[in-house]
Amino acid sequence: MKGKGRSVGLLATITFFLGLCRVAWGGQAAPEGMILVPEGEFLMGSSQQEINELKKVFGQRELYRDHSFDQEMPKRKVSLKAFYIDRHEVTNKEYAEFVKATGHQPPFIWPRGEYPSGKGDFPVLYVSKKDAEDFAAWKGKRLPTAEEWEKAARGADGRVFPWGNDFDPEMAATADSDLTFISHGLCTANTANKVEGAPGDISPYGVHDMAGNVREWTSSLSRDEKNLAAVKGGSWVDLYVNARTAHVEYIPVGSRSHIVGFRCAKDAAAQ
Repeated sequence: MKGKGRSVGLLATITFFLGLCRVAWGGQAAPEGMILVPEGEFLMGSSQQEINELKKVFGQRELYRDHSFDQEMPKRKVSLKAFYIDRHEVTNKEYAEFVKATGHQPPFIWPRGEYPSGKGDFPVLYVSKKDAEDFAAWKGKRLPTAEEWEKAARGADGRVFPWGNDFDPEMAATADSDLTFISHGLCTANTANKVEGAPGDISPYGVHDMAGNVREWTSSLSRDEKNLAAVKGGSWVDLYVNARTAHVEYIPVGSRSHIVGFRCAKDAAAQ
């Protein structure tokens, strides 16, 4: 009974905390499907020591031989205002509503302009940064910055993965994962995996699928080449090195890929 009491108490505490997370400035409820990330500092990026270790482990592999791990440096404190971010990646069903309402061109892999049957709760793929921005504007939102995305993924304590500092292949849909999260093997090439399908891939704020499933567009552009935008997170075809919260790559803004989707953000003050 004593253990049961502690469990009940813990559940009540968690419930209370989650209730607080659903409330924004001025006592306003968070927009449906979004999570509040509070104002404050967080640790962003990777240190030189962390980068050296990554290069030691992955630098000799063909896939990562030319990878620019250095772009994650330096590890620094970043202060952000409060904002909302989508609980999960934008789904086919949500994107189809946008296409129907606006006449926007659907992803080219949708036969007859419709997403594959039974895949409504899977992330929309083959969307460019502009496609993602148009959807976000239609919803009265925007794309998150790379800084916002990373804070939502790692919390204020600088954790390496959304759940902590140690990688566990059972937590997220990555190439390291058990096939539990890759429901149809290679057939996921055009569908990825169902959102919130990996029960352990949850950030400190309650945001899902930030380590695996699909990489995600942000609004942040490369400082050197303005036609390149930052994508964050790992995908179901990536090894755990990409699932780290600090991971970032820059790809052409017009790219459309089977491993890149997006989620939206919104200023807390804009509620």
